[in-house]
Parts: sequence; C-alpha cells; structure tokens
Amino acid sequence: MVDRLEGRLREGLAVALKERDKAAIAALRTALAAVANAEAVPAGEYQDKYREPIPGRSYEAPRRELTETQVTRIVRAEADERRSAIDEYESLGRREDAQRLRAELAVLDRYLA
Repeated sequence: MVDRLEGRLREGLAVALKERDKAAIAALRTALAAVANAEAVPAGEYQDKYREPIPGRSYEAPRRELTETQVTRIVRAEADERRSAIDEYESLGRREDAQRLRAELAVLDRYLA
C-alpha cells in the first residue's frame, strides 16, 4: 500500500482503468497532470545546463520534489474547480455535465478524506 497521496492517485488510476470507470479516470488523470505540471521546472532555470539532448531521450529536465502538503493543495484545487463548475453548469441548465463533475468530485474527495 502506498502512503503518499500521489502514489494512491496512481494506484487508483490503474484500478479505474481496469474497471473502465470514466469519472474516476478523468478525475485522477487531471489531478495527476496538475501534480506533474507543478513538478516541472521553468525552462529558464535549467536551459544552460541542458543544452544538448541526452542520447536516446529528448531533452531531460529536472523535476521539483513536491511535499505531501503541496500535492494535497493541488488535488484540493482540482476538487474546488469542479465544485465551482458544477454550480456554473447547473445555472446554465447543463445537468449532465454537472452530474459528470459531481462523480469526479466524489472520486477526488475520497482521496482527500
């Protein structure tokens, strides 16, 4: 069993893919993508150090190490975006979209609990 939130999200994605759970797949992929984006180092910070590609790979760049608190904040922000979008969709009469986001929000909330 994985203790870190990011590891639990990855494990959950593997299960969701096997079960073909569309809501869980969408929620977990976007949360993991947001974490990966936060780990990325801006190009200017490593540009001089990594001018040539590493043989067999495209330009490898260092990644930031995020704390558990930072990962939790990112996933919580993803959940908050869904909460506000649900209200927006409901006010526009887009009930199916709101329901889809409710299902995704329930997935994220399980990991944040």
